[in-house]
Formats: sequence, structure tokens, C-alpha cells
Amino acid sequence: MAPLLASLLFLLSLSFSEDLTPKADFVLGKRVPDVVLTTSEGTQAKLSELSGGKPVLMSFVYTRCTSSCPVIVQRLKRALSELGRSDYTVLLVDFDERDSVSELRDFVKQRGIKEPNWKVVLARGDELIRLTRAVDFKFYYDEKTDMFAHPNVLVVVSPDMRVSGYVLGLSYDPDKLSSLIASAASGRISLNPIKGLLLRCFRYDPITGTYSIDWSFVAMLLGGSLPLALMFYFVVFKNVVTGIRRFPA
Repeated sequence: MAPLLASLLFLLSLSFSEDLTPKADFVLGKRVPDVVLTTSEGTQAKLSELSGGKPVLMSFVYTRCTSSCPVIVQRLKRALSELGRSDYTVLLVDFDERDSVSELRDFVKQRGIKEPNWKVVLARGDELIRLTRAVDFKFYYDEKTDMFAHPNVLVVVSPDMRVSGYVLGLSYDPDKLSSLIASAASGRISLNPIKGLLLRCFRYDPITGTYSIDWSFVAMLLGGSLPLALMFYFVVFKNVVTGIRRFPA
């Protein structure tokens, strides 16, 4: 039993923690490059131009994402609508270089993004690399599922283009967001440690508002081992995914 548990923990450490977790203690306060991005209207603009001199709430999405990305938009819209302030810019950065401007426009329409301080943009080539490295956003492409594994993270950038704070996961507290915006506006750094496992792109059911593990990914990860799969269920699914379900829908 002990060797199986050790193997499982090793696999989990590779797939969840080491590869994808933003290193907040290293990144906070770091300058974000003034990269050139392509808007959903097809125009190009620098990050500083898009921010309008305001704090930026930056999240990374892609149009083909059917799990966490729609949830990011839905819940962020809901939380921000309770703030009663608009002195910030929301920037959704599409990191899938296969996506086109027309697909980005469809994404904006499908997600009902009409707020004037929301910007949805494409990042490409060296600009994408520079931006993701600066905020320590990591992702990788899974050929078998034709999807990206990525952390669900909201990066707060101050008006002077520095990383000011992070929100990890899919739960956005309005008071917390307001505090992060205020801190960024004043140039303060929110030194909040990132804890626990990353919330990966689980399959999301919009009808029930719950998540379920992608068992095809689990089978691939565990090499078809039934004992390890059962252990994964009881150790991870019962604890991590059940915790995700507690987030307000």
C-alpha cells in the first residue's frame, strides 16, 4: 500500500503543483512587460493602453475551453457587479494561438461580455511568452484531449505595471476583489500565500453547477492501474473536488 501511495503522490506533484502553480513569493512586485495584444475588434494595443491607467484584473482563457473558462467569466462578472465601482480594467487574455479574432468575437458574444471596462484580447508569439513568464502563468497542451491544462488564476496588476496580487481558483469574493483593486491602485503588494492543489480544468456541469473528474485523464495519468485509480478517487476526488463543489454557483 505504501509504494502505491508514494507513486500517486509523485504523479500528483508532477501534474498539479510543480508544473503549474504560480510562485507568488517570486512574482509579486515584478514588472509586467508592456506587451502588444490584439483586441476582439482586430486592433492592436499595448497593455498600458488597454489598462487605461487603472488596476488590471487579468485572467487567462481560450475559446475552446468548455470547463473552467466559462465559469471564470460568469463568476467574475457576478462578483464585480456587486462592487459598485468601475475603477479597474478586466483583461481576459486568450493564450491559445490557434484562436482567431472572429472566434474571440464569438466568445465575447456567447459570454455576454458588454461591460466597457472588460477587454478580451489575443496574445501571440514572443508577446505571449513575455507576459506569461512575467506573471508565472504556466500551461501545457494535451494532444489526447485537444485541451490545455492551466491554473485558474486571477492576476492583479497595478497601474505602474507590477504584479500586485493573485486570486487562485474559481471563487471570487467581492470584498476581497475590492481590497485587491484598492491595494493595486495605491501601489501596495498583496502578500497572500498560494495554498493547496491547483484547480485544474475539471469538467463543469452548468446545469448542476458541479465539477467532476475527467476520468480519461486519470486513466492516462495512472497508466490504467485500477488500485491507483481507486486511491485517486478516495484521496483526491473526495477531498479536492468535493471542496470545489462548495464554491457558490
